[in-house]
Amino acid sequence: MNHLSKNSDSLLTLRDLTVSYHRVPAIHHVSLNLAAGHCVGIFGPNGAGKSTLLKAIAGLLHPETGKILISGNDVSGAAPLIAYLPQRESIDWDFPITVAGLVETGRYHQVGLCGSFSRRDTVAVEDALALFNLTSLAHRQINELSGGQQQRAFLARAWAQEADLYLLDEPFTGLDRTSCSALSSALGTLRDCGKLLLVSHHNIAEAEAIFDTAILLNGELIAYGSTAEVLSPRHLECAYGTAIYSGKQTGKKP
Repeated sequence: MNHLSKNSDSLLTLRDLTVSYHRVPAIHHVSLNLAAGHCVGIFGPNGAGKSTLLKAIAGLLHPETGKILISGNDVSGAAPLIAYLPQRESIDWDFPITVAGLVETGRYHQVGLCGSFSRRDTVAVEDALALFNLTSLAHRQINELSGGQQQRAFLARAWAQEADLYLLDEPFTGLDRTSCSALSSALGTLRDCGKLLLVSHHNIAEAEAIFDTAILLNGELIAYGSTAEVLSPRHLECAYGTAIYSGKQTGKKP
């Protein structure tokens, strides 16, 4: 399977990317080209480097080797184009801010911390709230929302930001079935609007229903391509070191 696409229209390009903690590689020599208009699931066992990959692309970790390019340019100048949603436990959900206030922060790249909102900024926030069915919740505190609503609020913030690349670290964890369905639909909407989404996930059984493309990691890149092809028994056994996923019948986290 080709790990490095020849698509010259790639939004995200990784070239020989290695990221280490205390000189121990968490991911090494990863090369990928990813085009806009895809929802990409990132799979692999615990410690495989899924979160590390997302943090490196978000600019939170410095690569030991390699390059990260957004539309052919170094990622260091692309912050306004990237939206990063970390794992839920790392977010202070008690921070006193409303849904509308959270979404408004997505406009700070345009107006600056001390700038004034224009009509264009207000419309961008209103459109983001409407797109993710949050208009009726605009004045709620974020700690009053369900888990799924909280995730959609951060997606609305990213939409208001006018981001092109969405990085989500285990966004489905802890959500009930209804919230998972709503979040999956929201991701599909973003994909259909031409955005690129990279989403770390652990439930193999539901992968094909959510993601059109998949990345399989275990320190190094095991496979990349269509979800069905990547999550084949052969690749899963290579990544997890076991045939437990041979039928893709379990959603348990390894």
